[in-house]
Amino acid sequence: MDYTAFFELASGHTPYPYQDRLAQDEWPEVLDIPTGLGKTAAVVLSWLFRHYQQDSSAPRRLVYCLPMRTLVEQTVDQASSWCRKLHDAFKDRALQTPTVHLLMGGESNDHTWVLNLEQPAILIGTQDMLISAALMRAYGMSRFTWPMIFGALHNDAMWIFDETQLMGVAVETSAQLEGFRTALGTFAPSKSLWMSATLGNKQLSTVDHPEPHSGWNRATLGAEDHSNPRILQRLNAPKLIQVAGIRLDKDNEKATYARQLAEQIEHAHQPGSLTLVIVNSVSRARQIYEALLKNHQRTSANTALIHSRFRLPERRAAQEILLQEGDRIVVATQAIEAGVDVSARTMFTELAPWSSLVQRFGRCNRGGEFTEAKIYLIDFDLDSLPERVILPYAESDLKTSKELLQTVSDVGPQSLSQVSYQPPEIFRPVIRRKDLLDLFDTTPDLSGDDLDVSRYVRDGNDTDVLFFWRAWEGEDPNSSEMLSSAHRDELCRVSLGAARVFLTKLKNQNHKAWSWDALEGIWTSVENPRPGQILLLSTQTGGYEPQLGWTGDVSKKSREVPPLRLQDSTKVPVTNDSDPLSLARYPIELKVHLHNVTQMATHIAKSLGLNVQDTENLQTAAAWHDVGKAHFVFQEALNTARESDNSASASTELWAKSDGFMKRYSRTGFRHELASALAFLQHNESENTSLSPEELNLIAYIIAAHHGRVRLSIRSMPGEKQPTQDTLGLFARGIWHGDTLPEMTLPDGQTINAIRLSLELMQLGPNSWLERTLTLRNDPHLGPFRLSFWELLLRAADQRASAQESESARQSAPHSATAQGVQYV
Repeated sequence: MDYTAFFELASGHTPYPYQDRLAQDEWPEVLDIPTGLGKTAAVVLSWLFRHYQQDSSAPRRLVYCLPMRTLVEQTVDQASSWCRKLHDAFKDRALQTPTVHLLMGGESNDHTWVLNLEQPAILIGTQDMLISAALMRAYGMSRFTWPMIFGALHNDAMWIFDETQLMGVAVETSAQLEGFRTALGTFAPSKSLWMSATLGNKQLSTVDHPEPHSGWNRATLGAEDHSNPRILQRLNAPKLIQVAGIRLDKDNEKATYARQLAEQIEHAHQPGSLTLVIVNSVSRARQIYEALLKNHQRTSANTALIHSRFRLPERRAAQEILLQEGDRIVVATQAIEAGVDVSARTMFTELAPWSSLVQRFGRCNRGGEFTEAKIYLIDFDLDSLPERVILPYAESDLKTSKELLQTVSDVGPQSLSQVSYQPPEIFRPVIRRKDLLDLFDTTPDLSGDDLDVSRYVRDGNDTDVLFFWRAWEGEDPNSSEMLSSAHRDELCRVSLGAARVFLTKLKNQNHKAWSWDALEGIWTSVENPRPGQILLLSTQTGGYEPQLGWTGDVSKKSREVPPLRLQDSTKVPVTNDSDPLSLARYPIELKVHLHNVTQMATHIAKSLGLNVQDTENLQTAAAWHDVGKAHFVFQEALNTARESDNSASASTELWAKSDGFMKRYSRTGFRHELASALAFLQHNESENTSLSPEELNLIAYIIAAHHGRVRLSIRSMPGEKQPTQDTLGLFARGIWHGDTLPEMTLPDGQTINAIRLSLELMQLGPNSWLERTLTLRNDPHLGPFRLSFWELLLRAADQRASAQESESARQSAPHSATAQGVQYV
């Protein structure tokens, strides 16, 4: 199948000439195409076609980064539809159809893509999620998954940055990360592509990502495109613009603006069509929407409110109205000004910066299907309005837009191409190599805080926290049954400033917000939230209404927030010493588990084409990764479950998995993987194996890091039990200096004698654990990106083998005491 047939099968129409070129040629750095001409289809389908052709140069992961959640969901739907339609084509070539995954904060994140490293996948998320994850601080995700996501996003990945004019500092951060990957190296080649019709060269040219002498490789429309009838219809779509009969000023912004504008909207609305109203603040959008509903002809069935401060189910309901056919009026904020594939016949828009206006105009008469379409510009009296009303934009940017609009009467793509506009130069914080290297260590500081990456993710006044509402008995969420983790459908994004104001109001009403402390294993109250933090609220606090979204109202009259009923929200929050993978349907012997993980590691290494030495190193790490489970603290916790079956082997066998119940570890913070790494080092260093010092340290590191708890540093954690024996004062993560692991057999048949564990490595100085791991991170042949991928390889092997063990055990006889070895293909 050639690309034209491939594209038509997926999308229902033939590709534009520029889309065809993108699939055949080397990908550019910048895709500079006017809005409404299918940039999303261009990049996604050309990537899919390269995998259909089995092009080995195509990265396995397509990472599609967008500025807003409203754009993410639409892009997920589009990409999923294309993959479904192409499924049989891939199947006919004995290829697996690439899968589509939504990356958002909260529980129910699908991590199958990160475990199945050899399979192609499309990952779609906001800049908040993807950029923070690329900085090892994934917003809204467990800290213990940060290294795993980091490794997958930086290796064998094609990054797409869409609607860059809305991303702010994330553009500079993305450019720096591309420069870092080039300089520090990756496990497999990765690349970035930025898509925008208004992106200047300077924003991409950063200290570690300088513009080449020949300039950026920029793809634009060519002669064939300009003679294509379908493109010409869109480029020449008429979009007449006139000043609305109302402007925003100091006299009406609080009292009459919303009501008067609603009257004008109703008058201009063409029955049977879409009227789109885009304003610059959530509060004004909410007021206009409520004013429209006071008209008896408008209902919640034909009138919608869309902004970024909704929970996912309520926002989806509003978007369904937007995307349906027939008569409807939709009031929205900037959340809709880019990427959303709708075409309004009538549009009202408040004055905004030029790049934002260009994107808003692209939602009117998008396909040129209307012979007459009108846009009403709502002017601002900039001389009288206070700054709080003009925000989130700068007065100078709005003045520039006023001047440019005076030169046009039509704002169709062809007319806008004649407008000379140069984006203003903005100085933003730029992440440097040292910052990235510091972020590689995920251990919180002594006060329990993490390095803040928000200034590299969004501009300073544009950062969010995430709220979710639950009901519980008692004074705080710790006083009742353990609440499950936040589900992504429950999360409501709120600006950091608004969240802080809200929490101050809560304090005055004797309410609190709560954050999960994974180190202590409890919910702790929060007064000063940080960007990207997930906060739990009682349903009694108010602040949210399903039809209006976030209100911030905590008055006594505010209604209780209805919690969402979620079928799959059952996971309890993870803690530093929890081991959910050690719970299985049936008990599994340690020697069997080590064998299965080694076998899975071999399969993954072969699928990814690892060389012989790397494959052997991964196999060695897999064979040793859970040796620390032989520690009596772990066996004691598991044997609580095993003793109930009265079998003779209950207390003599070494077990890797329990059949569903584990008591708490007798030592707070116990980490079996640290014991595994120490045992591996001590055994191999004493036996003078053929492994080089670099290989010994690498294998020990990925063994220690395979649950994301123990990485660059080893230190005792708050609340750890003090040793009751002579340990030289050395104890960390529930391991005491001098603890002994019993004799055991590895999967290759090698018997290792009992090992007395030494924690001397946790002391600072030459040959310490910290020195060894920093040497790995800074090694030019490894570096942070390759090292994180090594972590991911072992984690993937462990988790995939564990999943197969549980499935095998489930299908085995109910009285079988031991899961058998699993065969992998």
